[in-house]
Amino acid sequence: MAATGAGLSGFLLALALGWEADRTASLFVFLGAVLTIGFLTVTGNPARPTGRSLPSWGLVLAAWGATAWFLVHAEAHALRWPMVSPLSPGDMIAASLLVALVLEATRRTIGLALALLVLLFLAYALFGHRLEGAFAHRPLGVAEILDHLVFTTNGLVGPALAVAAFLVYVFVLFGAVLDRSGGGDFFFDLAAALVGRQAGGPAKVAVVASALYGTISGSPTADVVTTGALTIPMMKRLGYRPAYAGAVEAAASTGGALLPPVMGSAVFLMSDFTNIPYAEIALSAALAGMLYFVAVFLAVHARAALDGLGAFDGATMRVGAVLRAGWWHLVPIAALVWLVLSADRPVYGAGLAVAIAAAILLVRTRAPVRSALLLLGAAIEAARRAAPVGIACAVAGLVVGSLTITDLAGKFSSLLFSFAPDLLPVVMLITAGVTLLLGMGMPTPAVYVLAAVLAAPAMVSLGVPVLAAHLFVVYFASMSAITPPVAVAAFAAASIAGADPFRIAATASRLAVVGFVLPFCFVWRPALLLIGDPLAIVQAIAVTLAGVVALAAALEGWAGRRLGSGERAWLGLGGVALVAPLAWADLAGAAMLGLWLVVRVRRARG
Repeated sequence: MAATGAGLSGFLLALALGWEADRTASLFVFLGAVLTIGFLTVTGNPARPTGRSLPSWGLVLAAWGATAWFLVHAEAHALRWPMVSPLSPGDMIAASLLVALVLEATRRTIGLALALLVLLFLAYALFGHRLEGAFAHRPLGVAEILDHLVFTTNGLVGPALAVAAFLVYVFVLFGAVLDRSGGGDFFFDLAAALVGRQAGGPAKVAVVASALYGTISGSPTADVVTTGALTIPMMKRLGYRPAYAGAVEAAASTGGALLPPVMGSAVFLMSDFTNIPYAEIALSAALAGMLYFVAVFLAVHARAALDGLGAFDGATMRVGAVLRAGWWHLVPIAALVWLVLSADRPVYGAGLAVAIAAAILLVRTRAPVRSALLLLGAAIEAARRAAPVGIACAVAGLVVGSLTITDLAGKFSSLLFSFAPDLLPVVMLITAGVTLLLGMGMPTPAVYVLAAVLAAPAMVSLGVPVLAAHLFVVYFASMSAITPPVAVAAFAAASIAGADPFRIAATASRLAVVGFVLPFCFVWRPALLLIGDPLAIVQAIAVTLAGVVALAAALEGWAGRRLGSGERAWLGLGGVALVAPLAWADLAGAAMLGLWLVVRVRRARG
């Protein structure tokens, strides 16, 4: 497994830095590698979740045998006409085996539910012609389905797997290198220096550190495990209830997937699906992501004030001292940001960032052997982290292939219109519900792919800008990490906090309620995504920020002092009015908040 991970990291880093190789062959190499890692690290057996066995090694041999067939016959496959030229018996066997292996890897790494869901889509492709009504399709044979799923770019080796291999992986590798070189500790120390001395310091450190680390980790669960191992015990020592401590970390780590540059890896898929430049998406999403963290930070501050919780339990350095000690961690990040924003070259930027981080590590440690071991460990860790994403994108490709060959996506959009032909709010609610349902235990990229194909087109047809519609899906795909009953980030936090994961999920959802509200805001107010004239953008930011602050105060019951139930209801209604898309609602919300401030000032003076 170590050799596979190290080799895959080196191969994909070389591609990111400009080495040329055949796209399809590279994808089959990537697929064989992630299947190997999946089979050798996860068993799918709850009684023995990890470990290697003879069947696992057999699956590995089968995976490389199937991918080797495609590599050996790559030239012949490149010359044949997909969906026209007949498949050979060997092609049929190799394609069937590869589909079965992807489903088994999905069962092991992601869960049985997703594997069964994909089997349902495949069964629909094979037997859907027997249905009656709008959801029937023309008869499709096994050979035609396999041809479409495996030998075209509309299925297994389609855009989703390409993004995982050529985009996501190099960012995951960058995060692993930065982490192994001390970047995680640097972000934690910087967060502690910024907010650790304030009331509720550990919880605020959790919020800031998770935001910083989440920008490069791309995984809420990885963020929880990495930063939560430090912040959750600190919060518990200070007096936070275990469930609340876990919820703070889960909510903050989930928000990390909403911040550029990685955004839970879904941003790369979104750029490919929508043809919107990556830099444009990243800039547009940054503002909404910051509003999310403003709300979570205010909620944490309110809880600290209400419960009289103090500052960070331990010595914290000054910001300047932290930057002097670890400034070099920011150099590769700055290079990455510059290349993304100025040249819109995220892949090359991430590859160059990896090279810079590795070079600085070698120079600063002055211990070549130790540095080489750290880099080797980062390469292996990157492969381990990226394998579930790669498998999820592969199985998402099977679903997308099934949707396109049967036109089920168009039928689903028509179904949405039949429920609400002119009611965008109803379509958005259905889209949010479907995305959260799909997100039960699935990685964010796979959830995004499915929801983007099924539901986003309906929103776009109703006049929603493409950027806003797809970011709407990205948000709910990310928020599914803390949404009961299968809240993977909450379960990860529960293992550290020693608390009930369902209580953690419920509390995290309350802390992060703005994450469920913001998608509706930027659909109704595209100016929040920097779409429109400057005055409209400033107005949208101001109104939404006021609404977010009012909602946070109402939910936590604190705004400089403890709030009564009447005040909380008043502020909550005012906040909802401000985030609503109607001009009269904005005026009503502003009037409600203004009246509350006047009454409060008079009481304070009296």
